[in-house]
Order: sequence, then structure tokens, then C-alpha cells
Amino acid sequence: MTVLKELYRITLLRILPLLIILSYLFAGCGAVSTSGRYETSGKSKEVREEKTDKTAPNEKEIFDLTPYKPLIKVDENEFVTESYSETTDAWFEYEEKSESNSNKKIVGTEDGFRVQVIATDDLNEANRINSELSTLIPNQRSYVNFEPPFYKVKLGDFKENSEANDMRFRLSQMGFTEAKVVRETINKFE
Repeated sequence: MTVLKELYRITLLRILPLLIILSYLFAGCGAVSTSGRYETSGKSKEVREEKTDKTAPNEKEIFDLTPYKPLIKVDENEFVTESYSETTDAWFEYEEKSESNSNKKIVGTEDGFRVQVIATDDLNEANRINSELSTLIPNQRSYVNFEPPFYKVKLGDFKENSEANDMRFRLSQMGFTEAKVVRETINKFE
């Protein structure tokens, strides 16, 4: 009998704290409305209801903005539509600084810069980007180099870093967001 009493006492000592903790958890997790928590009188409740009635979707706004709208006059001669051509080239207004290198003969090499357009492990993708660049920017040579494990498509032979950065910006505006300027040995043309 004493063994049973001792076993009952040990079990009760283990279960009783667990029951107390569970009862606090269940009692403490009940949802309490917070709508009236910060109100000091019934007057603020009336003000809140009055504000919601003013913003009803069927009511018109009382304040008229029309006197404050700026008057915008557009001169019809300002926009000349003949000079604008709808092409994908965003740089149609800019003159190309460099002449086409495609017909010139390579004389030698020197240190310079190129714009790396993409680095991929797919040769077909590299060739596709290369042909796309040659149609979009015909006055610059594009190169496909295999530098294991990637095929790198590079554009141009620039002596100055600023020229290469201008081309990188132009390419990023055309959708080639991975373009970056790299230092490389470039071709010299006659």
C-alpha cells in the first residue's frame, strides 16, 4: 500500500505542474476585444462613427481641386514626328563616334577594353547573342571566346574605359543587363 501511495504522490507531482501550465496557456490565449481599450468616454466612439460615415463611397468629396490644377499648354510644333523613328534602338538620336571596324584591316593589338555581354556554357546561346549584337550594333565587332568553362561574348575594341562604359550603358538599356567592361587586348585597325 505504501508503494502505491508513493507512486501516486510522484505521479501527482509530475502531472500537477503540467496541468497548471496548460490551464494558464488556455486561459491566457483567449481573444479579447481591443476596440474599447483606449477610449476614455463614449464621446470618442461617436466621433469615430461620424468619421466613417463621411468616407462613404456614395458621397462626393467636398474639397474641389480644379482651381489648383496647373494649366499645361503644348505647342503643336514642338513635336516633329518625321524625325522620330519607331525602332528598338533607344539611341537613334546619337551619332556614332566610331567608324565601322568590320571592313578595316587589323594592323596589330594593344591593351584596351571590351564589353562582355554574356558568359554562358551554351555555345548556341553565345552564337545567338553574337548575331543579335552584330545586327543591333553593326559598327562594332563582336567576339565569342571560349574561356573554360564559359563562352564569353564580347563587343568592341575600345582604347578608353569611358568609351567602353558608354557602350555598356547602351547595352544595358537594350536589355543586356549582365554587360560589364573588361580589360583585354584589343585589335588595332588601319
